Amino acid sequence: MPIEASAAPDGLLVLLVGGATLAAVVIRHLCQRLALPALVGYIAIGLALRGTDRLIPILREPVLAAFELLAALGLVALLFRVGLNSDPRRLLQKLPSASLIWAVSVFTSGLAGFAAARWVGFDTLPSLVAGVALTATSIGVALPPWQEANALNSDSGALVLDVAELDDISGVVLMALLLSLIPAISAGGALEWTVLGLIGAGLLASLAAFAVACWLFAHYLEPPLARFLASRERPPARMLVVVALGSLIAALAGMLGFSLAVGALFAGLIFSKAPRRVRQDRAYIVLYDFLSPFFFIGIGLKLSPDALVGALGAGAVLLVAAVVGKLGGVMLPAQWAAPPGAALPLGLSMVPRAEIAMVIVDQAGRYGDDVVPATLYGAMVLVVLATCAITPALIQRLLARRGALD
Repeated sequence: MPIEASAAPDGLLVLLVGGATLAAVVIRHLCQRLALPALVGYIAIGLALRGTDRLIPILREPVLAAFELLAALGLVALLFRVGLNSDPRRLLQKLPSASLIWAVSVFTSGLAGFAAARWVGFDTLPSLVAGVALTATSIGVALPPWQEANALNSDSGALVLDVAELDDISGVVLMALLLSLIPAISAGGALEWTVLGLIGAGLLASLAAFAVACWLFAHYLEPPLARFLASRERPPARMLVVVALGSLIAALAGMLGFSLAVGALFAGLIFSKAPRRVRQDRAYIVLYDFLSPFFFIGIGLKLSPDALVGALGAGAVLLVAAVVGKLGGVMLPAQWAAPPGAALPLGLSMVPRAEIAMVIVDQAGRYGDDVVPATLYGAMVLVVLATCAITPALIQRLLARRGALD
């Protein structure tokens, strides 16, 4: 009898993980046909599991713990890919042309998100979370319309890629800064700006040291390691070593207080010197396709249908802030820093919020409901769903109407 009782959760867990994986594969293909980002469907899987639990208790403690672990691995996979797709040397070369748009965009969208959250009635700390989350965009949602229009290689398309990459990287850095300040702000009391400044400066110094260590690894250890693996190991063993190293770097960052997301981003940057070697490996593709949906499934699991309905009002206000903040913050400087006629397509391409925005909210939410109330969590999910579902079609129509931009 004890064996059967202990085996039941295992059987249920395997059933749910297998079912969620199969549903993710089906939804990925369905979303491709509907020209929708797959994350919309992945979040729906989590919501469906949460709704089913109301009728049939399936989300037992071991099941929730396993899904939380898979969501953490999915987070590492997502941020590793962001770092892998970011070439620091190319970004530094493009920084003079993209930095003005990026800086104004981050400031405007962050301020709009903070003001909107305060106007809805959230306290200062949740409003800061909303503001930081809305600074980031989504490369994965913004670029496909440009690729379909054969405009990604144009000057305007390259600028979209540069600004989006800078948005994502700065979003992760701002998240690390926010997470370091949350305990001090939550403690209350007479916290002075000098104290917060010292905490932030210490965090930035630690991040810089961590970045230098990663650069040294990438410059001196990664090339001979890649040659060794190419000569001694066959696929997929090579990719298993890359995955292991990436996981260790992400875990080290988490243990140092930077969060898994920051470590996974830096791990991806380490291997970004030869991204095709990783991206085209079948083992990497399989691991990414298996793990990444679970981060968004985990988001759906944390929501209840009632909380989502209750967040409609706040979600609508934050959605307006998300759209206005990016459009205004990008289009204004783009008048000087972008090719003629590119301001609107560029601004619209920065509107989608997806993985980075939800990573910020999810990581901050680990500090409790006082930092990320259920209403704010639901409102940000609605912002992500709305911007990801609507924006790509608008970008595609705009590019088709204007033709390939130079």
